[in-house]
Amino acid sequence: MLLGKLCDEIGFNSIPSKLFRPLVFSRLESPSSKLKTTDYWSKYHDIEIDFVNIYRYLDKLHDDQREVVQQISFEHTKKILGGAVQMVFYDVTTLYFEAEHEDDLRKTGFSKDGKHQHPQIVLGLL
Repeated sequence: MLLGKLCDEIGFNSIPSKLFRPLVFSRLESPSSKLKTTDYWSKYHDIEIDFVNIYRYLDKLHDDQREVVQQISFEHTKKILGGAVQMVFYDVTTLYFEAEHEDDLRKTGFSKDGKHQHPQIVLGLL
């Protein structure tokens, strides 16, 4: 619900697709492969998505909707920064923890530091 409201507030509700939100939300909630994304939505949201349709939609998103998504993102960023956007930098990295077990925040996975066995978080800076 919260992610849906945020999506609407940003302006992504104008994107005509049943797959846009599930794909965005799954990247935030449980980043994984396209096939695992379909399993996640089936298990936790009771929504069946065919992974072939995901690939088809990603092609359409790239070819037809990329500029719309970029424009919506830019306009929202401009709005929250008071109308003055000269340049925005974004970076993502992973931070690992010397812990043995995962929790709701920290999950094992890919690590640029080679610490695949340690729980970690993804940190994004804007």
